[in-house]
Amino acid sequence: MREKNKTASILGQSSAARNAQRGRVLRSAGTVAGITLLSRVAGLVRDQVFAIFFGATLISDAYVAAFRLPNILRRVVGEGNVAAAFIPVFEHEAEDREEAGLWKLADRFHLAIAGAASVLTFFGMLFAPFLVEKILIPGKPEAWELASNLMRVTFPYLIFISAASALMALLNSRDQFAAAAFTPIFFNLTLIGSAIVMAWTGVSIYVWAVAAVLGGFLQWLSLVPHGWRLGMRFRPENLFGDPALKRIGALMIPGLFGVGITQVNILVGQSLASWLAEGSITGLFLAGRLTELPLGVFAIAIATVVLPVMSRQAAQGNNDEMLLTLNFALRQVALITIPASVGLLVLRKEIVSVLFQYGAFTSESTSMTASALAGYSVGLMAFAGIRIVAPGFYAMRDTRTPVKIAAVAMVVNVLGCFALIPWFGHAGIAVANSLAAYINVGALLVLLRGRVGNMGGSSLLVSYARLAAASAVMGWVVWGLRSSLMGDPGATIITRVFALGGIIGIGILTYLAAIALMRAPELTELRQMRARKGV
Repeated sequence: MREKNKTASILGQSSAARNAQRGRVLRSAGTVAGITLLSRVAGLVRDQVFAIFFGATLISDAYVAAFRLPNILRRVVGEGNVAAAFIPVFEHEAEDREEAGLWKLADRFHLAIAGAASVLTFFGMLFAPFLVEKILIPGKPEAWELASNLMRVTFPYLIFISAASALMALLNSRDQFAAAAFTPIFFNLTLIGSAIVMAWTGVSIYVWAVAAVLGGFLQWLSLVPHGWRLGMRFRPENLFGDPALKRIGALMIPGLFGVGITQVNILVGQSLASWLAEGSITGLFLAGRLTELPLGVFAIAIATVVLPVMSRQAAQGNNDEMLLTLNFALRQVALITIPASVGLLVLRKEIVSVLFQYGAFTSESTSMTASALAGYSVGLMAFAGIRIVAPGFYAMRDTRTPVKIAAVAMVVNVLGCFALIPWFGHAGIAVANSLAAYINVGALLVLLRGRVGNMGGSSLLVSYARLAAASAVMGWVVWGLRSSLMGDPGATIITRVFALGGIIGIGILTYLAAIALMRAPELTELRQMRARKGV
């Protein structure tokens, strides 16, 4: 049954078949990365609009705090947790079920996720004042009323984005990555469009909040036709009588705690930042957004593609091939994230000033955001590694181990925040988050190796050292160019934009030349993939 999916899922018994599978993984990841790049660019413009209109002020802090909880619950109920629970079970069911039964399972899952999000939305709106005052921004009483109102406006976003996440997981399980990757563009464009409304009605943070909910609705609506074409009919039928749905729920529960623990780190950081200088919350938020750019464009794209592949391999008991897939994914992600980390660290202030320092966003706001970006950039490799290694456990239908590790990392993060804030201010929160991420991914790798065997750790270390050396060369060149090309504080914005773009371009070329001279196999694999477009 479903021989096409079974055949496509097998990496093969030969090197040629394995290379063909890697080519398909990279091409699919390339598709996701390309679309995600468009989405991230739109998201960057969205953040620029937000910074121009609201700056790093009490109003922006109130909005970021208010939208934080719906956004956190989006990640807990939806997105990665949904895919991690749904895809392994769905792939297993695809081996045994008839086609119609599969889509009934998808219908039930979609409705169950939307229903759970609706319940959370009701209680979130009901207890908004308590959540704002006691958890989100306890240190800013002057923003409590505004933040509570904004939370009640934005919470319904959770319903639409959670339902959309269920549809994204379904599409990804069928290797239809493009439509799922495209949906955030609707959200970003809706918020950008709200700037036009504010040009007529006047600047209002409430217009922005309503646009966020509308954007979530459009994300869900854009996926409905794709689900229908696959076989979904969006009808509630015997919702709680499907054993497979119960297995998905059983996998999701540990994942809820795991993702929830990760998001607690964010809440702790935001709560502590509320006691610091005005704009600290917004600075951390924008710095996090910049860190997510390389993560979303490539690391998450690779993770999205390899989870279905590893799930099929695990379902067939092919652990050796699953480990090779994981090794391959980690090396390919490092190819991008290591130099990105160095680039963000060296050019942090220049990037923030060119992107955001307009309107209400002052030079002081730039300094606050840049210092937070430095803290996050050092952890970029760890953030990406978690995205890749955790699905190795999910593929084996083990969501408990990542939860336990995340709990330890949470304790490290909280202790790190208290230890580092006196030294680095709000940037200490970002540094603590990075340190906790390294402990998280390190523990994941050790435990996964103990369970399924050697994943080529020595080759990973050699690869990372090679890429780090090339990135160091790039960083040295970029640092020198930054001092000479962007040292004039009176330069026009056009001059600064072209100077920054030129520095980044030269940095990329330097890095590519360095890894080519070092004969990095990751670059060779990319070239081979391009040469085998017909595979």
